[in-house]
Amino acid sequence: MQTAALQYAEFRRYYLGQAVSVVGTWMQSVAAAWLVLQLSHDSAFALALFGAFSYGPILIFGLYAGALVDRFVHRDVLLVTQVISAAGAASYAVLTMTHLISFPLILLIAGLLGINQALYFPARQATVLEMVGRSELASAVALNATAFNLARILGPAIGGLAIAGYGVAACFWLNAASYLGVIAVLYTIRRRPRPAGPPPRAIDLMGEAINHVRRAPTLLGLFALLVVAGAFGANFNLVLPLFTRLALHANADTLGYLFAAQGVGSLIGALTMTVVGSFLLDPRRIVLGALLFALMELVFLTTPGFAQSLVLLVVIGWAFAVYTIGTNTYVQVRSPDRMQGRMVSLYSMLFVGITPIGNFFAGAVAHLWGPAAAVWTGGALTGLAGLAVLFYLSVSRGRVAPAGANP
Repeated sequence: MQTAALQYAEFRRYYLGQAVSVVGTWMQSVAAAWLVLQLSHDSAFALALFGAFSYGPILIFGLYAGALVDRFVHRDVLLVTQVISAAGAASYAVLTMTHLISFPLILLIAGLLGINQALYFPARQATVLEMVGRSELASAVALNATAFNLARILGPAIGGLAIAGYGVAACFWLNAASYLGVIAVLYTIRRRPRPAGPPPRAIDLMGEAINHVRRAPTLLGLFALLVVAGAFGANFNLVLPLFTRLALHANADTLGYLFAAQGVGSLIGALTMTVVGSFLLDPRRIVLGALLFALMELVFLTTPGFAQSLVLLVVIGWAFAVYTIGTNTYVQVRSPDRMQGRMVSLYSMLFVGITPIGNFFAGAVAHLWGPAAAVWTGGALTGLAGLAVLFYLSVSRGRVAPAGANP
């Protein structure tokens, strides 16, 4: 298993603190979506707009944020992002408890936290690289993915139960508290100062990252698929709340179970990558994971019931985890150390930042034909893109390098 990164004391401390924090993040994700539906009377458009404000800043500012992170001490930037995230969760909680919360205020906080996330993703990965070194980077990515996907099980399940028992504000308070541990841990992480001399201009750093991808056919193909999968195939934060309320006619605890089922599959996928990740880090095998994910989404043509949805979401979670972890790891091990922040930002832009476009697409489809249609149409588009990229990689076989090779 790829657990060698745990030999580093700094990474062990950060890993434990981050694992707790991510549970709180998933609780907040469920609570915020549920709150939006309550305030908007189950509006798919409102949920799509919330997604746009949450993830749009990553698309707009992502590459610049990565260049910004690469100009400063990575640990310091990461620490600031965690403090801001805790403050955002506390703001949600106070406004909800005092009944001052409104849909415009939710959008404002979501937008500010979205800008913060654009900085968080590259700062986190660049800091992790400094903790473990390039030789154990794949191990660290697999371990972080395992913790993230375990949180996908615990967070939504606990969040759904907390909403049912104590109200939405409880999830926000618990998320705010979950950041205290990781903030404390980051103060113990040694600062790695930047090299002497003036930092390069952000525009030059962004150009270098784009040229790096353009010269690597495999990265170009994987990023192209990531755009389609991120925009149209991965809209669960929007679709599952709608599916729960409109198709299953159920409550927040059921939504928690659906998210948890997907999380179980994702956890198994993350564990798969820790065991046989080196075998699966072939670009064509990564794309096959996306195709399996798309195929399972097409089954939603039948508008499954609760039990069938649980099974489907487990398989979808596994396939999507293998695909996304494989892509993320491949991108990082194929990129120079000096470009880690920018490459992670580019990955985040094309996968997470593109979500608002897909949210509006999924919201429109759900409004016209129901939430199940939003799932299977996303699967169809992802499948077509996956087949196209698989063909592209096959004809570029002579130029495709295995993960870990020098770019």
